[in-house]
Amino acid sequence: MRILKLLFSKIFISALALLIQIAFVVLILLFYEVYFAYFQIFSAALSLLIVFGIIGKKESPEFKAPWLVIILVLPFFGTVIYCMFANSKMSTKQYRHMVEIVCRCKKYSELTVSENNEIYKTLGEFSGIENYLRKNSYSRGHLNNKVEYFRSGEKFYADLLSELDKAEKFIFMEYFIISYGKMWDGIHDILVRKVFEGVEVRVMYDDIGCAGHISGNYFKKLKKEGINCIKFNPFRPVISGIHNNRDHRKITVIDGRVAYTGGVNLGDEYINEKHPFGHWKDTAIKVQGSAVCNFTQMFLQMFDTSSNQFSDYDRYLDIEYEKFDEGGYIHPFGDGPKPIYPELIGANNFINMINCAKNYVWVTTPYLIPDYNLTSALRNAAFRGVDVRIIVPHIPDKKIIFNMTRSNYKFLLEAGVKIYEYTPGFIHAKGMVCDGKSAFVGTINLDYRSLVHHYECGAVMYGNPCIADIKADFDETLSLSSEVTTQNFKFGFIPSLINAVLNLFSPML
Repeated sequence: MRILKLLFSKIFISALALLIQIAFVVLILLFYEVYFAYFQIFSAALSLLIVFGIIGKKESPEFKAPWLVIILVLPFFGTVIYCMFANSKMSTKQYRHMVEIVCRCKKYSELTVSENNEIYKTLGEFSGIENYLRKNSYSRGHLNNKVEYFRSGEKFYADLLSELDKAEKFIFMEYFIISYGKMWDGIHDILVRKVFEGVEVRVMYDDIGCAGHISGNYFKKLKKEGINCIKFNPFRPVISGIHNNRDHRKITVIDGRVAYTGGVNLGDEYINEKHPFGHWKDTAIKVQGSAVCNFTQMFLQMFDTSSNQFSDYDRYLDIEYEKFDEGGYIHPFGDGPKPIYPELIGANNFINMINCAKNYVWVTTPYLIPDYNLTSALRNAAFRGVDVRIIVPHIPDKKIIFNMTRSNYKFLLEAGVKIYEYTPGFIHAKGMVCDGKSAFVGTINLDYRSLVHHYECGAVMYGNPCIADIKADFDETLSLSSEVTTQNFKFGFIPSLINAVLNLFSPML
């Protein structure tokens, strides 16, 4: 199955199309030279038609540029790749199903007048961020919730097992990666036991994300055990850009009373039982209160769309939530590709948070390949005197992506952004804390894959007590990291040239 997935991957198909174009041109030059001019005219006309179509699209110039370059330089190759991968839309039937699900859940995302006034009173100048998320992510913000922050996958895992063991009604789990090993074994044992006790258990995992981690038919094994399990966007040997849209979310919901999200997948490296890239640094949050409703909605919307069904939403959403007097605000939200999410919600939320910062913006991300707007927001914050710090890995999990990350250092450093590499190993945490007042924890990396192509999730917090824990964790992580400066970091000419090409095409990856 892994070989089959490789054969239908973007890289393989792109390389094959390029070889076909080269072979075709050589064949014409050698045997049919008289027709070469006609071939050139046909290719030019075809490429111009597609170029005009691309220019007319309501997309960022940053996403249009690589397609324009590749189609104009290599018309046949560019046209084939564009037709296969540029329009990665779900089917009309699936889209309509998703829209109907969102409409059915809409009433759970609405605010009463008093709730709206209370949230805006709490947020003050931060209320614009709530406004944006509520209008674009089919969700609402919440007060009177309890949020606990976990500084490591190990701490998250221990708490998760404890809460799963308390489940009485239902367990929903949605993860990019499930992998055989100690971590999944501990969870799986509880899930099987809970099914026997009459608890409803649903599990959804990403098919390509799990390739090489579990067997291709593992979902069938779970179904036999009574677990309602499906694969998100299952791989089929069809050449299509839809395979580029993966479910990168990490969500657990238990009985509607507790929810988790963060960077931690269900594999042993995430709890440091394995050490493929040194020490694995990750984070997560646990939410209790009415905000759990947002995570339940996200799960049901994705699960029902993927399985072509409609759940009894009142059963899971119309419940009495516990209230906590800890203060603060939290807004869990989802993000993903068009047409479901018409805006780049994750990227715009980061930009909104950065633009609101007055004193500092601290970020952790495993990959640093932001688009121009997000890069500009980071640079502008540094220019206006905000202390902008970004922690990235020192030991890479993907060398090409690591080099692309490093190729962005200079432009940020020149603006005064401070960059640190986590020397003990690989930092997989996706977080942001601003001025000690607001924070984000979720699944969204600062790269095109997360910001544009993947389904993601996360939570924005304001005035929540756990923000102090996030800040303290950042301080500790910073002490274990080495600062990158223009003096101690050099990127050679050849690597710079290679990465310039890779960065041109990074929106397509």
